[in-house]
Amino acid sequence: MQEFNPSSEHNLVKESIIKAGKLALKWFKKDPEQWKKDDGTLVSKADIEINDLLNKLLKDENPEFGWLSEENEDDKSRLNKEITFVVDPLDGTQAFLEGKREFSISVAIVENGLPISGIVFSPSTDEMFEAEKDKGSWKNKKKVLISKYKKLEECKMMAFKPMFSHPAWSKPWPKMNVENRNSIAYRMALVASGEFDAMMALNSKNDWDIAAGDLLISESGGNVSLHTNKKIIYNQENTKKPSVIGSNKTIHEKIIRRVKSLEL
Repeated sequence: MQEFNPSSEHNLVKESIIKAGKLALKWFKKDPEQWKKDDGTLVSKADIEINDLLNKLLKDENPEFGWLSEENEDDKSRLNKEITFVVDPLDGTQAFLEGKREFSISVAIVENGLPISGIVFSPSTDEMFEAEKDKGSWKNKKKVLISKYKKLEECKMMAFKPMFSHPAWSKPWPKMNVENRNSIAYRMALVASGEFDAMMALNSKNDWDIAAGDLLISESGGNVSLHTNKKIIYNQENTKKPSVIGSNKTIHEKIIRRVKSLEL
């Protein structure tokens, strides 16, 4: 049986994310204090506590690494670092606060713009998805591979279903089995593990939403890009990305043909 032999940095992230998961479950269904941020997105006391725990556990051991998290002011000091932690302490806050099991904790280690280590942990379902550059993609210690399904017709798609019936499409989409999850990191992890064939988001995402999921899909044999088919580069001045698409190479190409001319 193949074994995953991660680096010490990856192991530190994994140990830290397990502790963060316990903290998330402590708050789950306990109605933590919540408020709206300046940009209108929802945040809770659980998000902040998980973020602070991860920051302490990861940065104490690696003070020379940069830090980019949804729940910290970005002072841009990360731009001078070769290696940066990219963290979403609670991806799917809305679902978490509604008591749905669709949230995850996502941490990537990004070196020179590309993820070299990525973990997406779903504490409520006890699913641990992890990947390290050139070491494959793994779920709960078993190696996983991208789906081999080659058609858009009847594929299992992770996306916002109403998007496909929008009248603006010049060519209608074929019938697909579309599902969604509140956490985009979790959506990407489910594609990486072959449980779904593709994922697509045509609205803006931040580095912390997708960096770990990007590596998970890439290491399981898939392709991840912007809707323009450009490779995604992380830890740049602007952390917003207009879109993300992930699938096996065949379906990825079919999606790109339909969406690459969109102006987002």
